[in-house]
Amino acid sequence: MGQRRDKGSGSITYDTNADRWVARLNLGITPAGKRVRVKATAATRAEARRKLEQLRDKHLAGVDLTQRHQTIGELVELWLQRGLPSSTSPGTRANYATVLGTHVQPALGEARANDLTVEHVEALLDGMAERGYAASTIRLTLSLLKRVLTFGQRRGVVMRTVADLAQPPVAPTKPRDGLPVEQARRLLQACRGERYGPLITLSLLLGLRPGEASGLTWPQVHLDTDPATLTVEHSLRRQPDGTLTLAPPKTASSRRTLALPPPCITALRAQQALQDKDRRAAGTAWSNPQLLVFTTDNGAPLDPSNVRRALTRIAETAGIGHVHPHQLRHATASLLS
Repeated sequence: MGQRRDKGSGSITYDTNADRWVARLNLGITPAGKRVRVKATAATRAEARRKLEQLRDKHLAGVDLTQRHQTIGELVELWLQRGLPSSTSPGTRANYATVLGTHVQPALGEARANDLTVEHVEALLDGMAERGYAASTIRLTLSLLKRVLTFGQRRGVVMRTVADLAQPPVAPTKPRDGLPVEQARRLLQACRGERYGPLITLSLLLGLRPGEASGLTWPQVHLDTDPATLTVEHSLRRQPDGTLTLAPPKTASSRRTLALPPPCITALRAQQALQDKDRRAAGTAWSNPQLLVFTTDNGAPLDPSNVRRALTRIAETAGIGHVHPHQLRHATASLLS
């Protein structure tokens, strides 16, 4: 190997075997007397000099260059383990892991965290937009990547959070409009006699989120008071292990008591009768320890996917096409007016 050195704390040499220029930066000597150096390779001497200058800048900025081989994928895993507040719910952790695992890991997981550029990040976001992801999903992905890189910056793995400089593309916002009044009326009519009819009726007339409707419990329902009311105290959520459990609602303001209009009272009376019938038919197989209002025929919590399928089927019967559960909540105001 020929020795052609630049002045300063680093050196540039040419490796004849690899046919590459090698930039090395001396970081000092450990207490054990071992010299610590990092290196970068390049096709030209000019590129090697540029990389050496970058190493110097990062070293002076406090970046731990001994960890510069840590990839984005490794940094993401470390952030999920150590970077989230202890108060983060298991559901939120699982959601973050899904977003990062679906979008960031495949595109950037193998890239060195310290070598990430704005162009890398914008290519990720542009790709998501081209595949039709909504603006909200792209913004969430960018926000999580910023948090991961900020975590890496605090640990001295990266010099700056390049995601802060990235410009997300203009992506279509998925419509969250409710149903036109006439369609909502037809849906209510089609619900009559359907197993999921009472749940859909409450969701549509009270503006309940899907998890709030499925998480209603009988102790929070008061049909004999004047006015009749129900209180939203829980939301049914799927945990990382796949189980469905009751959790606090989405926000503090989501805890609320709602007066029940006559159609909701009728729907809940019908649900009481249906659940009594299911209980008798199931016998010892019946189990509803949480006293859920809406259950399967053996008392188990309702799977959200089954609710979505039932809603799609009932909506198609009503002749209004596909309807997403969230559209029920957004149709409430216009329907009641």
